[in-house]
Amino acid sequence: MNLADSESLARQLLAAGYRETPDIERADIAILNTCVVRQASEDKVYSKLHELRRWKTADRTIAVTGCIVRKEGEALRERFRHLDAVVPIGDYEPFLADLEARYDYAMGEPLPLAGRTGISHFVNVIQGCDHNCTFCIVPKVRGREVHVPLPSVLAECRKAVAEGAREVVLLGQNVDDYRDPQGGGGLAALVREVESIPGLKRVRFMTSHPQDLEMELLDVMAASAVIAQELQLPVQSGDDLILKRMARGYKVERYREIVARARSLMPDLGLYTDVIVGFPGETEEQFLNTRRLMEEIEFDVVHLAQYSPRPGTHAGDRWPDDVPAEEKRRRINELLALQREIAGRRTARWVGRNVEVLVERTDELGRPYGRNRQGKRVVVRRAPVQLGEMVDVLVEAASPGQLAGSLAA
Repeated sequence: MNLADSESLARQLLAAGYRETPDIERADIAILNTCVVRQASEDKVYSKLHELRRWKTADRTIAVTGCIVRKEGEALRERFRHLDAVVPIGDYEPFLADLEARYDYAMGEPLPLAGRTGISHFVNVIQGCDHNCTFCIVPKVRGREVHVPLPSVLAECRKAVAEGAREVVLLGQNVDDYRDPQGGGGLAALVREVESIPGLKRVRFMTSHPQDLEMELLDVMAASAVIAQELQLPVQSGDDLILKRMARGYKVERYREIVARARSLMPDLGLYTDVIVGFPGETEEQFLNTRRLMEEIEFDVVHLAQYSPRPGTHAGDRWPDDVPAEEKRRRINELLALQREIAGRRTARWVGRNVEVLVERTDELGRPYGRNRQGKRVVVRRAPVQLGEMVDVLVEAASPGQLAGSLAA
């Protein structure tokens, strides 16, 4: 979602006549797009602002946008006197007008946007979140949900395809909550409309929420040749009491039902999840319930995090962070080792099979790679393929993180 916001602002700057440079010393304007989901992310913002103090001159502009704006607001400018602008997410026009006045120029012909739209294009369909998970600060910094009308989503997707995109990724903090504010249709209806756009080869969406995912969506995924069979479905914990304290709104059995239904329809489903260890009050037995769930379900990828309190959240403000740091490290390392074994088995099953790969980039060795419909990265060996091309690859090797193979006959 941050990448999508950055691209939106970059496109507006390019359209206004600015040029992008990778060399900070050549730049007139430096913009930080921020994330504050974890304290480490927020600390990076402050570190970068301190670093930019040496770069700042009277003719240079420093701006901050992203999640930290709602959290800290104008207090940032009081703390960092060299900061020129605090820009709310999505509200970029006043900032652009201020730049025009500051640099005393008239906006001329827009610069060409070639290269701004990649093979994969991110499209925000929901901003904000209406859930109140006790560990999460997103509703405070992104606000309540605002849903993008379906015609606007379709227009952006068509424009992206016209500019070279072959895949669109529909984004929402809780994308399953999507409702077209004009027609009332949900995510299943949205992806049906998007997949019918001529020239579009793949549709993905993230992130799903077990409380809100509708089984109809799984039926739509299974019946489509365009929609990825990939589900980003954070479970966070395998223990019902911890889930209740997290205010997640579902029990482990509900999660199992979704996975069972999804895999009955799509046996090769790529299943990705998030897990937090060391949540306040988590006992050893509750941790082991999470471990058992990981062993039972066998996720393709698990994003593991140690709980860290965030001021402004229910858990951070009201509950002691009572699981010792060394215990959190032990638990997360135990789950990391387990998941490496599981991921190795999950990828090994692809060896000897043909997979459909959308070629996205080349790696550091110059080899083209992309992802299959299940979201697995696939390196294409010895193949003169073009970016954006959909190819069949015979998988010849697998590691926990990726697959590799040659073009199928």
